[in-house]
Amino acid sequence: MDRQRIGEFLDRFVSYASGATTIGLLAVADRSGLLAWLGEHVSGTVEEIAEGADLEARYVQEVLSGLTAAGSLEYDPGSETFTLPPEHALFLSDESSPYFMGGYFDMIPAVMGQIDGVALATRHGGGVGFDEFGFDMIRGIARGNTPSQEVFLVDRWLPAVSGLIDRLGAGIRVADVGCGSGTAAILIAMAFSSSEVTGFDISEEALIVARGRAESVENVSFHNSAADAIPLDPPFDLITAFDVIHDLDQPLAGLTRIRDALAPDGQFLMMEPNASSHLEKNLNDRGALLYGISALHCMTQSLAAGGEGLGAAWGREMAEDYAHRAGFARFEPLEDIANKFSAFYLLSP
Repeated sequence: MDRQRIGEFLDRFVSYASGATTIGLLAVADRSGLLAWLGEHVSGTVEEIAEGADLEARYVQEVLSGLTAAGSLEYDPGSETFTLPPEHALFLSDESSPYFMGGYFDMIPAVMGQIDGVALATRHGGGVGFDEFGFDMIRGIARGNTPSQEVFLVDRWLPAVSGLIDRLGAGIRVADVGCGSGTAAILIAMAFSSSEVTGFDISEEALIVARGRAESVENVSFHNSAADAIPLDPPFDLITAFDVIHDLDQPLAGLTRIRDALAPDGQFLMMEPNASSHLEKNLNDRGALLYGISALHCMTQSLAAGGEGLGAAWGREMAEDYAHRAGFARFEPLEDIANKFSAFYLLSP
């Protein structure tokens, strides 16, 4: 036995466990209003924070201490004040920031609650269905995707497709596949009032949220449909799918249907996790997070539906292969969109 390797792995394992408990503390701080208070007031003592946020001081002390030990907060022993640095607030409390990661405060607890189901499926096959993760997963996905979409979708992502902004302004038919709670579809509809936007999803709970959010937006509608069943006639000029295709039970059938639903000069904008199809190129913290969330949610909910279980880390190489197998003539990575977590591809018939 190599005692140095034993010590190194002990340190690594402690980092695994502390990361899990830190997400738990952040979830408590998020749901209790503690993070919101810190985001607004920046710093305070335990007593000031507890009184200001109307929380129990003993819990506040323990949560703040844990988040300080994890590096999320800073502590001044002289004044006994805890501070949320503005750079950290971008990720933890500012829901208008494109860096906001609060979706994980809902998604990680949701997937952890289904560990037994995933373990059972690992033994006997099948999986845990999307609806079994509950509304926390729907809320987490929305909170995770909305900030970046609000900041970048209309001003950066869509303009990366040559001529698309002019076409949207003139008025085209747009479909957002796997629209979830509707953020992207609503943003496109609001920015381009001459275009007709339709969102499709299989989660009725998510669609209820989407319809409620879109009550005052006349040129957007939402329908319950799987990707491989979206309508073909009349065809769409633009179809989008943001972090969706790898979740499908039949991704090739979904891509083929999207191809068939496009007008001859139509375009498909696909966003997927930024990864390689080769494990050896994903051996880092982002890769570990991607495979973890895949096994605990993306892959298992696909397998639960009798699907392929493609997984979130299918990667660029496999995405291109599937695109061509689905009948797309063109697969173009949009390299001008710089994003550590997401890759963008433009597909055309």
